[in-house]
Amino acid sequence: MKNIGLHDTLNIELNINRIELIEKLWKITYKTNTSFISLERDTAIPTRFEYRGMIDNNGFTLKKRIRLFDINLNNPVFRGKISDQNDRTFASIEIVPSAFQIFSSVIILCFFLIAIYATLQATEKDFYFLAFTIIITIMQYFILKRGIRRGKYDFERELIYTVQKH
Repeated sequence: MKNIGLHDTLNIELNINRIELIEKLWKITYKTNTSFISLERDTAIPTRFEYRGMIDNNGFTLKKRIRLFDINLNNPVFRGKISDQNDRTFASIEIVPSAFQIFSSVIILCFFLIAIYATLQATEKDFYFLAFTIIITIMQYFILKRGIRRGKYDFERELIYTVQKH
């Protein structure tokens, strides 16, 4: 993922101790399993929660929840480690696509490879279908990359706002 640009990191220093940060994160996080596949849909989660995931004393795994009528389904997963030094907290956060996004990208890539094979085996070479699948594959890559960049920006703002709000 790092080689193709679908991985990003964020290192942030916050003016709060680790325990208070964890408490503030729990206030905006709905507890769910880290695979993010549960019987409870995101729209059934109370509106006060912005994220779903797990938080422990040393780190967290979060994903922004999807709201009703939300068309942005490209929310990345945030895996962070929290350390505390001199009443300042350092968070090292890794931002990656979710398993569903990776699965859909693999399906589109397989569709692309089948299109190449079908175009090369056909007696009448029709490259419109091949061009269409190339465009879809490239668009999926840039959609994932934009989702990671946007998720990083939003999560950094959310952390800073959460720390400043007392």
